[in-house]
Amino acid sequence: MLTGIILAGGFSTRMGKDKALILEVVNRLESELLKSGCGRVFVMCGTRNRMHLFEQECMVDLGSCLAESLAIVIEGIAGEIQLVPCDAYLADAELFASLNGIPIDDFGNRQPLMARIVDKSDLVKSKKIQEMFAKIPTCEGGKKARNFNSPEDLKEIEYLLGPNDR
Repeated sequence: MLTGIILAGGFSTRMGKDKALILEVVNRLESELLKSGCGRVFVMCGTRNRMHLFEQECMVDLGSCLAESLAIVIEGIAGEIQLVPCDAYLADAELFASLNGIPIDDFGNRQPLMARIVDKSDLVKSKKIQEMFAKIPTCEGGKKARNFNSPEDLKEIEYLLGPNDR
């Protein structure tokens, strides 16, 4: 079974607000993950006091950092895993269904938090995300693999979404 994990753990200091709560993105990403073939989708919400923010099944971070928390969660899941950060506003079922590794966005950035994990032995034990996913191959992602980190980035994403998706 393919399991989707939406990463929505907290407040973004560069953005100035919680990216998971903008444009109901978590609900949309859950829908797209289910359409792409995920049999189960849950949200890694950070802390217990964030659980009420989401309609989905939530898991709190149990490690001292995101890489450790992901390792703990991934270890307990059988089958393939599709990660998606809550700021991947352009990601959709078509993108998720096409992934076979870590996508590269249209700016040439490798997006490890959008990895398709097929073989857990590819994961490296590390407290750094880039190191943790270093052995997972790269695949095409394009514009849909973008994320955002600032209000300016969000404006461009909203423009690309178009008026019907805002």
